[in-house]
Amino acid sequence: RLADRRSGRVVFVSHCLLNENVRYLGGACRPGPIKEWVERWAAEGVGVCQMPCPEQRAWGGVAKPLIAPAFGSRRTAVWPLRRWIMWAFVLYTRIRYALIARRVVGEMQDYVRSGYRVEGIVGVAGSPSCGIATTLDTHKWLEAIAGAKPKEVTARFVNEAVISAARPGRGWFMSAITRGLDRRRMAVPLAEHDLIAELAESQRPSSTPIAEAPSYAASGAVEQQSA
Repeated sequence: RLADRRSGRVVFVSHCLLNENVRYLGGACRPGPIKEWVERWAAEGVGVCQMPCPEQRAWGGVAKPLIAPAFGSRRTAVWPLRRWIMWAFVLYTRIRYALIARRVVGEMQDYVRSGYRVEGIVGVAGSPSCGIATTLDTHKWLEAIAGAKPKEVTARFVNEAVISAARPGRGWFMSAITRGLDRRRMAVPLAEHDLIAELAESQRPSSTPIAEAPSYAASGAVEQQSA
C-alpha cells in the first residue's frame, strides 16, 4: 500500500567520487564529483550511499595534517626511526579504519535486511585506503616525499610520487570492509575508479564514456547475498 518509485537498489561509493574536495592536496582532478559515475548511477536508477572518507576521519581532517611531517623528513632527526613510526602509523590507521568500516558494513546489512539490494561498492584505484585492485605502496611513497623540500613541493611532484608507488592490492579501508562483509556472509561486487589514469593525464578530466566504466564485478566478486 505504500509502494513508491524507489528502485530498491543502492551502491556504496568512496567519498571523493562525489566530492573531490576531500582528496589529498594536489590530487583533485575535478572541481567536485566524478561526472561519469554520477550520470551512470542516475541513468541506472541506483541510490548512492557516500561512505565516510577514512583518511579525513583518521588523519586529522580534510587537509590530512597527520601526514604533513613526512614531507622532507629525510633531513630530520626522526628519519632513522621511520620504520617504527610507519609501523605505529599503519597500526593506528588500521584500527580507526576498522571502526569506520564496521559502521559502513552495518549500514549495508540494514539495507539488505530491509529488502534492498546493494548493487556494488566503488573505490578509487591507487588509494592507500579505498583501492580495490590497485593501492599505494606506502613505504615507496614515503621514500619519494621524504627527500622533498616542503616549500618546493608541487601538485605534479606529489601526483608523480603517487603514480610511481601504485601497486596491485587492496587499500586498508576496503580490506576492512570486505572482512566485515565476509564475517556477515555478504558478497558485494566491487569496482574502482581509475584515479591513476587521471593523474597520468596531468589531471585533465577523464574522457572515458559512461559505457566503459568498470562493472561492479570488476574484482571478481560474486553477486550480493543476504545475510
